[in-house]
Amino acid sequence: MSRLRVLQLDTPFEHEAGGDKNRSRFLWTALREHCEVDWARLRPPGTGPWVAREDARVVPVVDLAAGPGRGLQSQSVFAFDREARKAFNDLLANRRYDLVLARFHAPWELCHLAARHPARPAVAVDLDMVSSRLVALTWRQERSFRRRWFLFEKVKLERLERRLLEQPWLVWFSNPAEMEDCRRRLPPHRLRARVAELPNVMPPGAPLRDVARAPVILFFGSMNSSANLDGFRFLMDSLLPRLEPDLQRHGVRIHVVGKNPPAWFAERVRDAATDRIEIVGAVDSMERAIAESRFVLLPLRVASGTRTRILEAAAQERGVVTTSIGAEGIEVGDGARVHDTPEELAAAVRDLLADPGLADRLGSQLLTRCAGRYSPGTVGDRMAADLTEFVTSQHQGGAA
Repeated sequence: MSRLRVLQLDTPFEHEAGGDKNRSRFLWTALREHCEVDWARLRPPGTGPWVAREDARVVPVVDLAAGPGRGLQSQSVFAFDREARKAFNDLLANRRYDLVLARFHAPWELCHLAARHPARPAVAVDLDMVSSRLVALTWRQERSFRRRWFLFEKVKLERLERRLLEQPWLVWFSNPAEMEDCRRRLPPHRLRARVAELPNVMPPGAPLRDVARAPVILFFGSMNSSANLDGFRFLMDSLLPRLEPDLQRHGVRIHVVGKNPPAWFAERVRDAATDRIEIVGAVDSMERAIAESRFVLLPLRVASGTRTRILEAAAQERGVVTTSIGAEGIEVGDGARVHDTPEELAAAVRDLLADPGLADRLGSQLLTRCAGRYSPGTVGDRMAADLTEFVTSQHQGGAA
């Protein structure tokens, strides 16, 4: 079979930070290795037209402006005007793609246009994260009238995810537990999608070994996400009071690293009158920040998909302390300390503070555990096999 022609529907990702952007870059790179691939840029509400950077290597074949979801649709689903829909239909007619691959559920409308188009491309959706779970967990942390939006959004997203699995499309999940949960929401006779696990991957390259270690525990990520907003509250409210004496005794600080930390982060640190938490914000090199740290702390109670941060820590041979939901979907083995109560998490951090060699052994075990399972080559080959099998079945008239 000749190389598949694939159109990736995605928001900009080449120079963007975050676990979701890491996955977009992996998909693009793996698709280029195995297929002929184009990128349709989805322009989120409030962003401008495409302007190429001098160092851009990923250039869209079309730029589709999107608006927020209409009516009873979730705000996370894009709406497209007549001009954008025509540009998309014309692209499908001219390029004759074998498959349209959507990142997340945001381009739901375009997926339906592709499925009905005379060119008849197969449709795949990389769901990756189950958004209804994120908002459900956020709602559960504080059920109040002022936060009722999360409850309404949960209902909308669960309905959308059920409808997604009723389509004869390929749907990828990064977390097998979430895949099975979504599958169980539908009676078997309504499940038409071909669902499959596609794990997240470790960043390529060897650990940075020429960096000086700092007396730092690292909590990192995009700090304006619901998962990290809640994680920071958990850190300040429940972990810091239990850890501050040990942090002081060992001369170690917790660095909160990542783009867009809200102003109230610094206010909470000031109110706590502590010098053991530092809000660093964005950094030039996250891999260097990880490599310089003693180990990584991910105090997560709200999450979906799988944490690429664990894989980033593994790539730099750093151990991880996290929760069950923080480690869910990744086979961490003995490379992470996984606990859920504040007392247990604090005890795990104290153990690693007292024994830096133990922290380093965790990092080595995590790297060994993840290197084979989550390497870009291994997962990329799996992705290509999934796509080839699915597109072949569609061309032969087999229902997914």
